[in-house]
Amino acid sequence: MIRREALAVALLALWAAAASAQQSTAPRPAAPGESPASNRVLLDLLNQVDALGRQMRELRGELEEMSNKVEVLNDRVQKSEKRQSDLYNDTDARLRRIEQLAKDDAEARKKLTTLTGEIDLRLKKLEGAAGAATGALPADVEARLKKLEGAGATGASLSQIGEIDLRLKKLEGAAAATAAIPAPVTPPPAAPAPPGAATTPVVAAPAPPSPPVPPAPASAAAPATSAAAAAATPESETVRRAYESALAKQRAGDSAGAIADFRNFLKQYPRHELAPNAQYWLGEAYFRMADYPSAIAAQQKLLVTHPDHLKAPDAMLILANAHSAQGDAGAARRTLEDLIAKYPLSEAAEKAKQRLAKLK
Repeated sequence: MIRREALAVALLALWAAAASAQQSTAPRPAAPGESPASNRVLLDLLNQVDALGRQMRELRGELEEMSNKVEVLNDRVQKSEKRQSDLYNDTDARLRRIEQLAKDDAEARKKLTTLTGEIDLRLKKLEGAAGAATGALPADVEARLKKLEGAGATGASLSQIGEIDLRLKKLEGAAAATAAIPAPVTPPPAAPAPPGAATTPVVAAPAPPSPPVPPAPASAAAPATSAAAAAATPESETVRRAYESALAKQRAGDSAGAIADFRNFLKQYPRHELAPNAQYWLGEAYFRMADYPSAIAAQQKLLVTHPDHLKAPDAMLILANAHSAQGDAGAARRTLEDLIAKYPLSEAAEKAKQRLAKLK
């Protein structure tokens, strides 16, 4: 702006000088005694004044052009300042949202940490109560706990933790029932009572002052329970040896022998606690033998009878593989999607995601 004012002052000065020169050098009649040379000098001065006038007009044009450029620059500066202000406000709003999300995430992590600690304690109780029931249960539970801890580190949703909590409650109920009733559901063959078992309570029972009818069943139930528990111990060992023998054949690659043993096990002990595991391994043995319809039927039976069992996610994975091997890609895709939806934190769900991506 200062240069613009200085230029305007200079132009005005030039214009005033040119006007005064033009007035002083205006043509006048030659006075007596003046020579033609003096008239030529005056003509040269007039030409110079005309040249100065042209320069002034050019300078005025440049001044107007510069004024337009200055106005354009001012508009750009104003727009730039407005844009910077908008960017600042937008950045500030985003930062506020990020800070709020960070606070919410910190609270969610605290909740997840608390839930993980509680579930860890409950899992330890489950391992202590059901560790003797099956060798596969503690390892599977430990794997799920590690998966849960990883989910908490990556910010898993509380709904998934709630789902695991519900399933753990079912496991706790099953473990409590197992601890309360150590004998299998299927009653073992009648075994002879230990010597003196029937006579001991009669001799030791005191004679109550009231009629002796009520205490009689209680006194008779105690030796019967102890006798059943004594008889159940070798029976449980027999069941476990039969299951482990069939599983050993499966791991050794003898799928045909494993199928026969697992079918025999399920026929003899259909309600035993190891029956769901045997049903799963039976389906896997059928799959290895490429008997896909039998594998599908075996795994579907497990999912219908024991949908919350620890082997259910792996059973759904084998079920999807069997559908895919039969060429039924639609059924395989639906099974994989159901697996991811029902058991999102299982290792089988991770494998299902990879295979689902290949199917698509």
